[in-house]
Amino acid sequence: MATYDCIVVGAGYAGLSAAKKLKEAGKDVLVLEARARIGGRVYTKHFPDGTYEDYGGSFLGAQQPRMHALAKEFDVRTFNTPTKGKTIFYQGGSARRYTGLIPPVALWALIDIGLAMRKFESLANKVDLKQPWETPEAEKLDNTTIEEWMRHQFWTSTGKRLFRVAIESIFGAAASQVSLLHGLWYTKAGGSLTVLSSVDQGAQQQLIRGGGQAIANKIHALLGDAVRQKEPVTMVDQSSLDHVIVHTETTSYTARHIILAIPPPLVLKMRFVPPLPAQKTQLLQHMPMGATWKVFARYDEPFWHADSLRGECVSPDGISKWVVDASPEDRSRGTLMAFVVGPDAYRFANMSEKKKTEKILSQLKACYGDKAAKPVKVSFHSMINEEWSTGCPVTGMAPGMWTTLGEWLRKPVDRVHWAGTETATAWSGYMEGAVQSGQRAAEEVLTAAVSSVTSQS
Repeated sequence: MATYDCIVVGAGYAGLSAAKKLKEAGKDVLVLEARARIGGRVYTKHFPDGTYEDYGGSFLGAQQPRMHALAKEFDVRTFNTPTKGKTIFYQGGSARRYTGLIPPVALWALIDIGLAMRKFESLANKVDLKQPWETPEAEKLDNTTIEEWMRHQFWTSTGKRLFRVAIESIFGAAASQVSLLHGLWYTKAGGSLTVLSSVDQGAQQQLIRGGGQAIANKIHALLGDAVRQKEPVTMVDQSSLDHVIVHTETTSYTARHIILAIPPPLVLKMRFVPPLPAQKTQLLQHMPMGATWKVFARYDEPFWHADSLRGECVSPDGISKWVVDASPEDRSRGTLMAFVVGPDAYRFANMSEKKKTEKILSQLKACYGDKAAKPVKVSFHSMINEEWSTGCPVTGMAPGMWTTLGEWLRKPVDRVHWAGTETATAWSGYMEGAVQSGQRAAEEVLTAAVSSVTSQS
């Protein structure tokens, strides 16, 4: 049986980036993917008419150098998300238009949310990205949920609801489920709360021609037969001193190292020999995946542009908290992409397809007029229904986990190394973070290989 230098489990951006770096360093690498596709939580579905929809990650931010470098390397074009025109603020069943970042709410609510965001970002700036548990007052912050912090910061219900929109959209989870320290860490990793929740100069500034999976497809082509799909890993055996055996449902492989580049909850589905340390298992058990639905309403043209609208909607109480213009670069058709997140995502999951359509189109009609109620096509997707994702966009961190078990997030366990966007220290939760994590894990393997050779000399 051949012994690989490294086996990478997971062919999302984290796993593909790790494999690419190892291959370029001359290492013999194998990538095992459980799905019948690559991309992980980035999934672009193409249709016979030449159109496509991004069911997973889709945006590139203004400050994401690794993804932009890959786009340049593989000659994949990016283009700006449409931003010309006014944004819609949808609340209480009615829609109002506004320009810039300031929604049309009462002055005291704007002051309220402005002060809270300033304090939140000030706290975030103090977080230690590599070791959050070393942050000043880390235990106090970690044992507080974002919801509890909000309860003490806001004095208007509108300000609190607007802040909650940002939190639920970012994590796909209720503010009561996420540690404040984790929220602050995640915010700093993405630049700021303003950057994370913005299109202009923000995390949603650009789209990728061909969809979010386009660059992953190019890396896949580079790796060729080294990537094997429909091979879910069932067991990782480290009982030998000098190698690890990786078992799938049909066969087994041997390697000197393994990189697990999969969503944290999926690690718990595997058997480890010997078992993972209790600290690692407990940490994984307290990293629940977020819940997000994407709804696409396609039209013959982006008709809202003629009405001086940018196709973006923010809503504290709509079924979709955020709608964005996902029309192609040439504007040959119009596409509104609506997000249903957090607690609403689970309620949405219980609705029939007819009811889902009615709820979304009712909001779009109120925001964009009668034409929005007559799309050419409506489609839905959520990764909470995917066996090998279990949710999207990212896992949260339950209160107390960073300060008690956080050091185990990236810490290798013998020959097992950890990648995945959750393990990134920059842009966690995004494709950029996935790439950073994969490159870091690959570097760990390369360093370990050098150390092994040195010790044997």
